[in-house]
This record gives sequence, structure tokens and C-alpha cells, in this order.
Amino acid sequence: MVAIQYDTEARAVHLIWGCTAPHYNIWKYGKQEYRGVGGHLIAIAAELSEKHGYDGFLYGDAADYELFQYYINRFNALPLPPDENPYRFMLSDDATAEIRSVYNYEWSEEYI
Repeated sequence: MVAIQYDTEARAVHLIWGCTAPHYNIWKYGKQEYRGVGGHLIAIAAELSEKHGYDGFLYGDAADYELFQYYINRFNALPLPPDENPYRFMLSDDATAEIRSVYNYEWSEEYI
């Protein structure tokens, strides 16, 4: 599941919360049935950013330092100055275009 907010001031999607099912979440449970579920959640947020006119830009807060570094290394996230969370990051239009090219999917427009 993923929760987003359209941030008109930043002209980006704020990735408020994202979580995979326990059998996909290696960070919390130490095992993983399928890989790439988190990437798909980011791709969904990026697509909604693009559809809303924000060119795919998004930002969010990683749960901890390890996940923050993973986003930087795996998805080319850029660290943002910490304000509410020291693990705040952003993904540019180029980064989210790459994510969307790898993590593709089909879905009904009724969920947008």
C-alpha cells in the first residue's frame, strides 16, 4: 500500500507512507517472497506525480538510515535537508522515469 499527497507548493508528490505485505518486507521481517514490490509502489507514486503535472517528481521520508541509503543507492534518490525527518529524500524526473521503465504495471483508471 502507498499513501501520497499532492504538494502544490513543491510541485511534487509527497510519498507519505508505503508498506509491503510482511512476506515481501525484508527490512522488517528479514525474508522476502518477491522482490521489487517497493519499487512498484514508488513507480505508482511517480506516475501519479506525472499525471498531476509534477513531471514525476516526488519526495518522502525513509523509515531509517538503512532504507534511506538503499533509496539513494538503488533509485538515485537525493538527500534533502532534514526538517521533520533526517531521512528525507527526493526523486527527480530522471530517477522516476528509470524506476517506471523497470517497474511497470497495468491498472484501471478508477483507482487514480
